[in-house]
Amino acid sequence: MAKLDYLQEKKLNPAAELREMLSSLEERQVRTKSMGPDAAFEFLQYLDRVQLLFEQLEATDLNLLPEQGRFASVQASLKKSVNPLLKALGGPAVLNEHRPSPAPPSERWWWYIDELVAVQKRRIYRQLGFGVVVLALVVGAVVLAFKTILAPSPEVAARIDAENAAFLAIDAGDLPAALDAIETGLTKVPDEPGLLLVKGILQEAMGQKTEATESFARAKKVIQDPLSYHLGRSQLELRLNQPEKAESDVRTALEIDGNSPTAWLILGQALELQEKTAEAVAAYQRANELAFEYGDNQVVVLARLDLARLGGIVDN
Repeated sequence: MAKLDYLQEKKLNPAAELREMLSSLEERQVRTKSMGPDAAFEFLQYLDRVQLLFEQLEATDLNLLPEQGRFASVQASLKKSVNPLLKALGGPAVLNEHRPSPAPPSERWWWYIDELVAVQKRRIYRQLGFGVVVLALVVGAVVLAFKTILAPSPEVAARIDAENAAFLAIDAGDLPAALDAIETGLTKVPDEPGLLLVKGILQEAMGQKTEATESFARAKKVIQDPLSYHLGRSQLELRLNQPEKAESDVRTALEIDGNSPTAWLILGQALELQEKTAEAVAAYQRANELAFEYGDNQVVVLARLDLARLGGIVDN
C-alpha cells in the first residue's frame, strides 16, 4: 500500500486515530516524572485532544468501550501521581497562569491537579496528625508543669507565646503574621534558637533569602550541635509543607548520625509527603528498629503507626 493511501485510510478511520493517540498518551504518562515544563503542558494538552476526540465520536455507532477503558486507566494512574506532574509544570502558580481561559470544565480535571495535590497532602497530614497529637500532649504536660510547679520564666513564656501565635498564623496561611509573631518573641529572647529557626524558615518561604541566611547562621551559632540544627529545620519545613527541603535537611542530619531514630522518622514523613511510598516505608522501618534498640518508645509508637498506615511490616 502506498504511503499516501495509508495516510488517507488512517484519516478516514477515527477509531484507529483514537487508539494511536491513546498509545501515545500511555507512553507519555510513563515519562511524567522526568518531564520538563514544556513537555508537561504538552501532556495536558494531549489529554484535551483525546477527550475532545471521544466527545466527537460519541454521536457515532462505534464501540469505544475498550478505548474508554484505556483512557480511564490512564486517568486513574495519573491521579495517583499528580504531585510529580505538578512539579514538572512548575508548581501551582505556573499552572494557574497557563490554565486555558475560559476555565476548562471539571471533566478536564487535569488542569486542576494543584487542587488534587493540596487535598492529598491535607489527607496525609491528617493521617500523620496522631503523631503530632502525641507530641502535643507531651508539650502540653510540660506547659502545665511550667504554669503550676515550675513557674516559667518570662523568657520561656515569651518563646511559647511567640511559637503558638506563629503556628496559628502558619496554619491559617498567613506567613507575614507568623513572622511578626516570631519577631515580637525575639525582642524578648533575642538568641532563642527555636525562634531563630522558625524565622529563617519563614523568611526563606517568603523569598527573603539574605535575611533567612542570617537567621540560620545565628541559630546555628546558638545551637552549636549540627544534628539538632538540621533536625529542627527539617521538622519546621514539614510544618510549612516543604517536604523536599525537609528531606534535604534530614539527610544532612543522617550524614552526621546515621543511627538517629528521630531523623529516620522525619525522613519517612518527608518522603511520604512526596508520594515516595516505598522509600518512606523503608525509612519508617529503620526508625522503628533503631528506636526499639535504643528504648525510644515515642518514636517506636509513631513509626509503627506510620508503617501500619502504609502497609509496611514491623519486624520487632
